[in-house]
Amino acid sequence: MRLPRWAPWVQDVLTGSPAITDVQTFADAGITGKPYGHVITLRTGAKIAVQWVRTSASGGEDQSQPEEPVTGEPPAPVEVPDLPASGRVPLTLVESHLAALIAGGGSNEVRAVERTSQRPGRGGKCGVNIHMHSGATVYATFLHTAPAGQAITSGGDYAQREEV
Repeated sequence: MRLPRWAPWVQDVLTGSPAITDVQTFADAGITGKPYGHVITLRTGAKIAVQWVRTSASGGEDQSQPEEPVTGEPPAPVEVPDLPASGRVPLTLVESHLAALIAGGGSNEVRAVERTSQRPGRGGKCGVNIHMHSGATVYATFLHTAPAGQAITSGGDYAQREEV
């Protein structure tokens, strides 16, 4: 699934979570220079700016041609961990929540979903890797993280707090 189709699909999936009160595209949130991403607001008021980046299947693909979706069995849904309604939230819990939402989103183009922090050698950085049946991968990188009341861009690009 190319990013122009991914972005609205994942926005619908994330909006379905009761722990998420708002999902804005980067453009709507005023974030420029990164074409695909969403600012997710949790019910605590914390915000996470998630940048979406995609790799093509092995061998590449001609982006000038219309996309031909490759489908298969979607990943098995997993239990979506609840996020607290107040206070600070561990970023790993947010990562787990987002990964579970995407895995349970029901797209037959998604083959597998994994949490970046669970991969060896990632140094605990949070994110989500979404593997497609086409062989492509969509990466959700946490561009900015901000607790309630702080600006989403405080802390610099890709700087992750342990909790928001």
